Amino acid sequence: MIRHLIPLLLLSTTPLLHAAEEPVVKPYELARSEEFTLKSAAGKEYRIMVSLPEGKAPEGGHAITYLLDGDDLFPVVTSVLRLQAGTGKLSKHNGIVPGIVVGIGYNGESRRDFDYTLDAPLGPPETYVNGKPYPPRPGGGAEEFYKFLNDELRPLITKRYTPDPQQQTLMGNGYGGLFALHVLFTRPEAFQTYIASSPSIWWNNRYILEEEKAFTEKLAGKPVNAKLVMTVGELEQSLTQIEHAWPESEREEHRLKVTRRKMVDNTRELSWRLGALSDRGLKTEMKVFSGESHKSVIPMAVSYVLPFAFPPAG
Repeated sequence: MIRHLIPLLLLSTTPLLHAAEEPVVKPYELARSEEFTLKSAAGKEYRIMVSLPEGKAPEGGHAITYLLDGDDLFPVVTSVLRLQAGTGKLSKHNGIVPGIVVGIGYNGESRRDFDYTLDAPLGPPETYVNGKPYPPRPGGGAEEFYKFLNDELRPLITKRYTPDPQQQTLMGNGYGGLFALHVLFTRPEAFQTYIASSPSIWWNNRYILEEEKAFTEKLAGKPVNAKLVMTVGELEQSLTQIEHAWPESEREEHRLKVTRRKMVDNTRELSWRLGALSDRGLKTEMKVFSGESHKSVIPMAVSYVLPFAFPPAG
């Protein structure tokens, strides 16, 4: 009798196995973060993302970092900062405290090629292996972008979140690193710390080095109080193992580009020159990450630079 009942019981419970409710799926949100759109005086819209630390701000306010390429880097920097700093208890281990991250991005297509590059005479164009020049890219908007950042965005952020005016950092990667160097060389008093990860020093025949020369000459008569941190991946100047396996034409095209741009040499040599200016108030740190390329180095670079942007008080 029981043997005959078992199939019936299984049959009667089968619909229950399929009746489980589907989970409610919703967009993932980064806690204690908010965003808004801000239109510049020039009529351009920017997506602004703000990450706020947990707990009460210390006397004087939280340290703050203004982050370029926020669409891609804001969640990375915010997450690594929170992982390392926690609620403040981890500062004794990692030398880092909670702070504010302000990511600057775009609602639509990125304008970083224009916003982060200098208004400068055009140098010789980069060329393909066959000698044909690269397609022109819009550039020269660094001054306009700086005015938005400094004159429009920063006052708004200061009013809303009251960050520490003595712990302010500008962080950029690639073209963003180029822009950070531009601000340091032209307005070193604007921020206390400048972070240039994989800076595109190669841009426009290394025009940024003209600004470096003027900056160095200026320091002879007027010392600064600023810190520069630069990072770069060891393989940003050569082929990675994966790239080496590409088809020959694609591989050699890429080899020409990365060897010509000299990301590692340019960054290292700039750090050597600027490192000699420590007696004029500029403190310089530099790190090369072994085995890392232009993209893979980003998480390591973020982890390395954050203690300089969010150091414990005292």
